[in-house]
Amino acid sequence: MTLVADLLETRGFGRALPSARAGFDLAEAYKVAHQIAQEEIKTGKTLVGRKIGISNRAAWSKMGLSDVVWGYLYRDTVFEAESNQFELSLEGLSQPKLEPEIVFGLSSSVPTGTRDPKELIKAVAWMALGFEVVQCPYPDWVFKPADLVATFGFHGALIIGEKVPVNPDMAHAFAACQAVLKKNGETVAEGGGNQVVDSPLVALGHIADLIAADGASLPLKAGELITTGTLTAAPAISAGETYEVTVTGLGLPKLRLELI
Repeated sequence: MTLVADLLETRGFGRALPSARAGFDLAEAYKVAHQIAQEEIKTGKTLVGRKIGISNRAAWSKMGLSDVVWGYLYRDTVFEAESNQFELSLEGLSQPKLEPEIVFGLSSSVPTGTRDPKELIKAVAWMALGFEVVQCPYPDWVFKPADLVATFGFHGALIIGEKVPVNPDMAHAFAACQAVLKKNGETVAEGGGNQVVDSPLVALGHIADLIAADGASLPLKAGELITTGTLTAAPAISAGETYEVTVTGLGLPKLRLELI
C-alpha cells in the first residue's frame, strides 16, 4: 500500500511517522499532501481554503524550518459560529489542542514576492476570529514538520466567528493586535499578531510564495479562506470545557466554544 492510500485509510492512527521513511523530507510531504487533496476532491470533498501551521518563528530553528508550513481545508471540517458561539464534539479527535487564529477570506489571488501589509490586504475581503482544533495521531505530539504536512496538516476542525469586512487603513493593525484566551472564565494564554510571522496579514505573503513555488499545488484563488496560525500558545483541550478568545485592536467580537 502506498503512503497516500495508507493515510487516507488510517489518517495516521496506529502508524509510524511518515518521516521514518528514508528520504522523506518536507518536499516529499507536500507531494503526498497534494496527492491526498486530489483524492479527497475525487471522493466529493469541497476545497474551501488553506491552513498555515508552525507560524511562530521561535519554533523554526528547533524544527529545522525556515518558513511556515501549510495544508488544505475542506467544507466538512469548517463551521460557522452563529452569534459567535459554537458547540463542538471532540469525538474521534486525537490529543486535540486549540489554536485561536485570525481567518481571512480572499477576494482575489494573493500577490507573491511581498511582505507589505498594504499590498497583501488588497487580496482580503473579510476577517474573522477562528478556533482551529488541531489533532495528532502520533504519540505525545512527537513529530517532524514533514509528518504534519503529510498527515492532513493535523487539522481537526475550524470554527469561524462573525465575518467583518477589512479596509486598507487597518493593514498594520494585525501585527499590533492582542489576544487573550480564557478557559472556563480563567485566562490560560495571551499573545497577539506579532507571534504569527510578524503579522497574520504578512502570513498571507508567506503561503502565497510557498504555493507559487510548488508547481504541484492547487493554486490559491478568490473565495478561499486562510487560517493564519495561532495567536497564543495552544492548550490541550477536553470535553466539558468552554473557551473564549478576545482580540483587541481589530474590531472583532469575541468567539466562544463549548466542547462536548
